[in-house]
Amino acid sequence: MSKEPGPVLLAYDGSESSAAAIAVAGQLLNDGPAVVCHVWTGLSRAILHSDPAGLPGTLRDAAEELDRADLEAAQQAAADGARLATAAGFDAEALPVRESRKTWRTLVEAAEGCQASLIVAGAHGMSGVGRALLGSVSTALVHHSRVPVLVVPATARHERTDGPLLLCYDGSEPAKRAMTQASKLLRPRPALVLHLWESWAAEAPALAGVSRSVQGMATELDEIADAQSRDATADGVASAELAGFDATGLSVRAAGSTWSAVLDAAGEHACAAIVVGSRGLSGISAALRSVSNGVVHHSRRPVVVVPTEEAER
Repeated sequence: MSKEPGPVLLAYDGSESSAAAIAVAGQLLNDGPAVVCHVWTGLSRAILHSDPAGLPGTLRDAAEELDRADLEAAQQAAADGARLATAAGFDAEALPVRESRKTWRTLVEAAEGCQASLIVAGAHGMSGVGRALLGSVSTALVHHSRVPVLVVPATARHERTDGPLLLCYDGSEPAKRAMTQASKLLRPRPALVLHLWESWAAEAPALAGVSRSVQGMATELDEIADAQSRDATADGVASAELAGFDATGLSVRAAGSTWSAVLDAAGEHACAAIVVGSRGLSGISAALRSVSNGVVHHSRRPVVVVPTEEAER
């Protein structure tokens, strides 16, 4: 008997972006249980830089009194988030949690505690200092979570959610695992399996000044790379179909950075979300962690990042 997936953990801080993330998640994910986690700090920790539970009697009582209003506000915020999640289609419950060292770590620990199958987090903005600061929690979750993370940028509320999924594929086991996990978490919809290849000729502009035989060799290498990419794409489609997707292959020559090629493909095909593994093997795959970072940081669309199997242990 297969194990039932755990609840979705929805990170909610009362902001418009976190509310939008819940709404978008409701459109993308399967119906089911959800835990709305609101992380709070408390005035006493801000003043005393210590957990009130570890303080002596009278001081502890004073600290708890300072925190009472913050706790009530956190409970209200979590309840507000749970109502939004219920409206989005989840069977939701509220979970206010006091911050443990850092917000992202608290969310990871909360996900582990409720055996969550996925963490959903909103991300603010697309560039500048605001992105670096406000997007730091979602970025840290992608780096440290042992379960998949759905990052929903603020711009996602303006994007279509009825398009296909874009499944990034490089032939690696992490990429296949990402497909399998995505099929369990996301509502059924068509999928595009994207495989990228790099051009020898395009990466060597100096070839224009060398012999025709060298230029011809570069062209032949490109033809080989193109053919290999098509074969890899077909393999990816087979893996996606095995995972339960109605899949179509998409072999694309990467012009410029790999992450920008992913985003270009997602935009061209009006994809509802992008699915990527967090680590690859060699070549383009070796940079897959940086690719997932680039996609998460710059995407206008929701991105599902699936960790390796080892990361879950």
